[in-house]
Amino acid sequence: MREILGKIGRFCENHVEKIVLVIVGAFCAWLFFTRVIFSPNGVPFDGKVYPPGQIDAAIQQKAQELAVQLQGGAGTGTGKIAYVPRISGPIDSNDPVVAEVFAGRPAPKSFVDLLQSPLAFLTTDLPTIETVARPDDDRPRYVLPRIGPVRDVAVHHLRAAAYVPVRPISMQTAYDNVDTEPGDIDLVTVEARFDVAELYRQFHAHFAGTQVERQSWRDPCLADPTFAAVQLQRQRLLDDGSWSDWVEVPRSRIESNRTLFEIIENVRDLPPGGLGVRKMQYNHKLITMALLQPDAYRIASAEEEWFPPSYYTKYKDVQRKIEAEEKRKEREDQRDRQEPQTGGRRDTVRPGGAGMGMGPTTTTTPGTRRRDTTTGGGGTVDPYGGGAGGTRTRGTRTRGAAPGMDPMAPTARGGARPGRPGDPAYDMGAYGAYGMDGGLRMGPSTDDVYYEFAEETINFTTDLSKKRDPLLFWALDDTMEPGQTYQYRVRLGVFNPVAGTDMLAPRDADKRDQAILWSEFSQVTRPVAIPKRLYFFAKDVQDRQMTATVEVARYLLGYWRTEDFQVRPGEAIGKEVEPKKDDRSRRPDRMAGPGGRITGAPMGRDMGAAGPYGGPMGMGMGMYQAPPNPADAAINPEVIDFSTDAILVDLVQVSDWDTQPNLRPRTYYDLLYTRDGSDLQRMPVSTRNWPRDLQATYSFISTEKRKEPQSFKPFQKGGFRARVGIGGPGGSSPYDMMGGAGPYGPMR
Repeated sequence: MREILGKIGRFCENHVEKIVLVIVGAFCAWLFFTRVIFSPNGVPFDGKVYPPGQIDAAIQQKAQELAVQLQGGAGTGTGKIAYVPRISGPIDSNDPVVAEVFAGRPAPKSFVDLLQSPLAFLTTDLPTIETVARPDDDRPRYVLPRIGPVRDVAVHHLRAAAYVPVRPISMQTAYDNVDTEPGDIDLVTVEARFDVAELYRQFHAHFAGTQVERQSWRDPCLADPTFAAVQLQRQRLLDDGSWSDWVEVPRSRIESNRTLFEIIENVRDLPPGGLGVRKMQYNHKLITMALLQPDAYRIASAEEEWFPPSYYTKYKDVQRKIEAEEKRKEREDQRDRQEPQTGGRRDTVRPGGAGMGMGPTTTTTPGTRRRDTTTGGGGTVDPYGGGAGGTRTRGTRTRGAAPGMDPMAPTARGGARPGRPGDPAYDMGAYGAYGMDGGLRMGPSTDDVYYEFAEETINFTTDLSKKRDPLLFWALDDTMEPGQTYQYRVRLGVFNPVAGTDMLAPRDADKRDQAILWSEFSQVTRPVAIPKRLYFFAKDVQDRQMTATVEVARYLLGYWRTEDFQVRPGEAIGKEVEPKKDDRSRRPDRMAGPGGRITGAPMGRDMGAAGPYGGPMGMGMGMYQAPPNPADAAINPEVIDFSTDAILVDLVQVSDWDTQPNLRPRTYYDLLYTRDGSDLQRMPVSTRNWPRDLQATYSFISTEKRKEPQSFKPFQKGGFRARVGIGGPGGSSPYDMMGGAGPYGPMR
């Protein structure tokens, strides 16, 4: 076997070139016959396969035959084939499907008859609608009503610590539901009044009343006005004493409907849906409330509160009266405590007859005040350890614990009279609006302002069409720059119900695309000066060291903070410092008195406090204990930034004449400083050399900085409509968030 394989191998090795030539020749012969002689590119056509060179001739011949058939078949010997549509052609009665479906009944003539046969008895002819063009004389023509004036404009500026949102407010994230932090705000409120009753009369007369030319044109649906905008504009006082152009003030940063309330005056620029959808959006009571009486920032400062200008003035007047009353009572109590020690007030006992009561007598002791004394019968002993004869006068009050008295009674502890300021139960609101004797307390209270303001607010029960008194509305500006002066004007807008139509009288044809009908602008308000939040005062100069003592004042979280700095030429004025330990350790401990006093919620009820005079019980807190406010941690910051953008350039000695009535020569220093490196400014050193406006600013800050920081008020949801306890005592009605439309709320 090996020999055979070896012979085969040697044969292949000797004749390998011949074998290769044979294989190559066979392959070439295959290619020649399959690719050259018999072409693989044959084209099937009309049941035959044609080579590329013959396909064109075959197609041309077929085309000629078809042309002859279309012309009548002349010369072809083939008859004309008629085209019969299948949808309208006859149905083959031998079709198995047709025979099965129409078994036992006659088959239709065509498929069209098959579809029409079940409804053959119905007519499908629709009457033609004739469009009749309405003549121009028959089209309604309305004269637009006049929007009344805006009256009683007023303005005020509020600076306080408030709860500022940490992220932008939108319709999805309302102010009540977003995270906030204490921050300083400057808020200008502009209020005005508008006669709503006259507006409704005007709309009814011009769209459904006597001002409509024809009876058939009257449309009550157009006679219901919808408020569209409150536009606030302002001017800024320029350096040359002139005023800038009027610019529109945007809605406040806490307004969740800022996008919706953007003013669009041309009906062609309205979003999809046009004027109809726009009016539907604005016709909701919540939108009307937010448009005309927008909510303000929640004030965190303990002794500040937001009100419109007219009520803010009343609120401040009540605050001053409360403070004056407290000071008066404090002086009286202090005098009462001092008199027993000095002997200035002594009991006067005048015994009467045996068992006979005597009338009141008046005794005056030298060096004492006039006082009334009631004298009773003789021999009677006071069960509370009083004087003999049953005599009890104002001078017999015992500041120590008298025998036989309850040691917990206020008089036994040496405190104030029961049911009066100084009595802890009174101060915590235990007597409500009444004293211990049941008599109504007639002292000043901020509750009167809260409830009076509640009568002016719009809620879910308010029907503007029935409102007879002028409507109070306001607008807010929180975009001012500290150190600038502004003046404002405001106007009110109502939707034009026929905007974008041809239903206007020729007199108002130019208002066809005007979506909003405006009132006239109000009178220009008085100028409002926004104080700066950072001042510095040159107080003294050390000649030898050429160093100036500069006091820097900064408004931070509702209070003025000051710090003295020793500054040399070339150094910046102010820097970051840590407050003194005694300043940081001062903690607020004053509680809100009953009736609102100056701080806290109305009626002395903190919305977050526990107990019958606060919030709900059962929260693990005492009756009068208020829950801790996390925001209080920011009242006394660890570091205060007193940095200014001013650099001390030089201290220059100046000699001039005093401006007092008696002209006297004087010598003092001027502190030269710059803010931008090019503009050089100067400030006289020492208070006696300052201009009057700088002296007034320094005096104001010196008074304000002595105020002890008080605890922040808690964030109260619902805004000003929830402040007055609407919905009954305690303000726990679910209607609080709806504007107080509860059983105890103001019904209008």
